[in-house]
Amino acid sequence: PVPLSCWRELAMDEQQPISPVTSVLLGGAAGSIAEVVVLPALVVRTRMMVQGADRSLTAYSSFGDAIRTIYRTEGVGAFYKGLGFNVLITPLARGLYMAGAELSKETLGEGTALTDFAVGMNAQLLASIAYIPRDIVVERCAIDGQLKSQVGSTASSAAALRTILSAEGLAGFYRAFLPHQLVWVPFNGIFFAALGKLKEAEAALGVKTEERYLLGVANTFASAGVAAAATNPIDVVKTRLQVAGANPDVFSYRGPIDCLAKLIRAEGPAALFAGLVGRFLYAGPGFAIFLPTYDVLKRLALSGAGGAPRSGG
Repeated sequence: PVPLSCWRELAMDEQQPISPVTSVLLGGAAGSIAEVVVLPALVVRTRMMVQGADRSLTAYSSFGDAIRTIYRTEGVGAFYKGLGFNVLITPLARGLYMAGAELSKETLGEGTALTDFAVGMNAQLLASIAYIPRDIVVERCAIDGQLKSQVGSTASSAAALRTILSAEGLAGFYRAFLPHQLVWVPFNGIFFAALGKLKEAEAALGVKTEERYLLGVANTFASAGVAAAATNPIDVVKTRLQVAGANPDVFSYRGPIDCLAKLIRAEGPAALFAGLVGRFLYAGPGFAIFLPTYDVLKRLALSGAGGAPRSGG
């Protein structure tokens, strides 16, 4: 464990800017750890979000039922389909995310609801360069055992890459680009705004959040949970559009408005909250591991560099 006196010294460095390269490296390391832990929740969340699109899809009554059924019928490996591409791309995606966040903090500031929202928005916009292809491949792999028939094979990362490239071309890796932003820009804005408010409230009580790793984890988990619930409806639409290439007859949507209209007409408004538990258990723990771990790595990096604010960036 890091001694409290060391935490205090490291906390003094937290507001210092670091180079974009360092942000990418530290964000990538922290993000990779988080993604491996929460991938099973992402698989379940994806399946439950798309299951209402057609009766031919395997359906689950709850998050627990999905876990049991997938494990019984497909084995534990089904929860880690797409892991290879996820591990390959996540360091870049998470690294770009933290580089965008650090740049926003440095140029626009932080500490108010507006600037904290801007931190999340700018982080997401930069990271989406890598996030969207990653999401599409991982989600296609996630539903591989749920569809009765599909275009090509997505039994692994490599198979999914080949299938999407041959059937849809490079554009297939950026399906639902706008809905993706409509999910994750608000998500990250709400997340950082909520996190900022929690830290502000704790500071008013004399609590130094930066010295308490577990409190940082709890704050991050709660903030991500709020953001996940608020943005789940558009995430359902986004997810169905992103996997539509798997079977265009099953996911026959002309765009996000058409998808939303068909979903509500056929399944009712409650379907907009399908997969909420899985999404909460993906986003909450994922961010709770990611950001506090990134903060620790950042403080250690700054301390090891003698607190030098920037180098080469």
